[in-house]
Amino acid sequence: MSTAFGKRNIINLDLFTDAYRVTGRASVGIGGIHAELGNPNSKYLELQDAYISRIHTPGDIVANYQVAAFRKDNINFIVLQDRREGIPVGTQHGRSIFTRGRSIPIFLTVPSFEIAGEAMHEGKFSAREILVQSMGSFQLVFSAKASASLYPDISYSGDLILVHKDRIGIFCLDNNKK
Repeated sequence: MSTAFGKRNIINLDLFTDAYRVTGRASVGIGGIHAELGNPNSKYLELQDAYISRIHTPGDIVANYQVAAFRKDNINFIVLQDRREGIPVGTQHGRSIFTRGRSIPIFLTVPSFEIAGEAMHEGKFSAREILVQSMGSFQLVFSAKASASLYPDISYSGDLILVHKDRIGIFCLDNNKK
């Protein structure tokens, strides 16, 4: 749920690093968290009301802080419950450039997690093309679920998961599923 804060919105999110999950709130502009992550003027993303837990014990809060900052290049992925908080909507032809094309089921891995969901892509059916042509440093995965690789019963679902492309170890797609 986002709340207006001047020309910015406060959104709730779950952010994952190699070993930690952080639940908090971020202040983002009209371009959503995707634009905030792509902002070349800052290498950091700041969260408010940050609650930190270890991936293998998600129910145990190890720390909480009013403000926490994360280097964007150390973020593995971010889970959002509403895709509208992650990407700009209502752009050209009433549809965001991020949601045009056909839905393609994908599976990918990052350190400590496996993520399954859908990518939206207009071009050639190719894993390389999807990764190269998607905008920014984060791959958008819609209707997604992230499962801890060593603890598969621990999972997180969201309407949108933004995955740092540099952290992707395996990227697979299947045009026959759906």
